[in-house]
Amino acid sequence: MAKLDHLMYAVPDLDVGMREIFELTGVAPVLGGSHPGIGTRNALLSFGDDQYLEIIAPDPQQDLPGTTGEILANNPNSGTRAWAVAADDLLAVRQAAEAVNVASRDIIDMARTTPEGIDLAWQLLFLNNARWPFFIDWQESPHPSVNAPLGCRLVEFLITTPDPEVYRQLMGRLGVEVAVEAGDLGFFATLQTPNGRVQLPSWI
Repeated sequence: MAKLDHLMYAVPDLDVGMREIFELTGVAPVLGGSHPGIGTRNALLSFGDDQYLEIIAPDPQQDLPGTTGEILANNPNSGTRAWAVAADDLLAVRQAAEAVNVASRDIIDMARTTPEGIDLAWQLLFLNNARWPFFIDWQESPHPSVNAPLGCRLVEFLITTPDPEVYRQLMGRLGVEVAVEAGDLGFFATLQTPNGRVQLPSWI
C-alpha cells in the first residue's frame, strides 16, 4: 500500500548543503526546483528503487516570512527534518491513521517545474504533528528519483519517538518497514555510499 519515498534533509543554504552531501557521500546532488509559496527549493540524489534524498533549503527568490523557507533560514543546522511515504490512496492513509487515533489535515495539491521544464504535480497528506511522516501521491508525474544521480543506497532508517508503539502500529497498518525506538524525536538515516557507510544527522 505504501513505502518510504524520500528523506528531507534540511539546510540553511542549498549550495552549502549540496557541497556537504557531496563531501559526505561522494555523490553530487543535482538541482531540483522551487516550491512556490513554500519558500523553499531543493536538490536531489537517488537511492534507487523509487527512493531519494531531498536536500531542501530556503529559496532566496521567494518572500520567506511565514514560510517553511523562513524556518530553515533561521536554523543553522543541517539534518533529516522529515520523511515522506509514497501512497496511491491518501484517503486510505487517513483512515489507517484514524484507526490508531491519529488525526490528519486536508489533502494539499502541489506542483513544481524541473530545470528541464518538466511540470510535476502531486498531492500531500500531513498528520497531526511532525513526528509522523507526510504522505505523497505522485499521480501521473515521473518520480523525482528517475533523473537524480545514483550511487547511494539507504540501508537503515531509524525513528526515535516518545510513542513507539503507536508509531509501529500505524506503520504496520500501512506496510511501511522502518525501525522505531523509544526516545526523543529524531530521524537517523544510514547510507551506503562511494565513501563508505555514513549516517545523516537528525535536524530535529
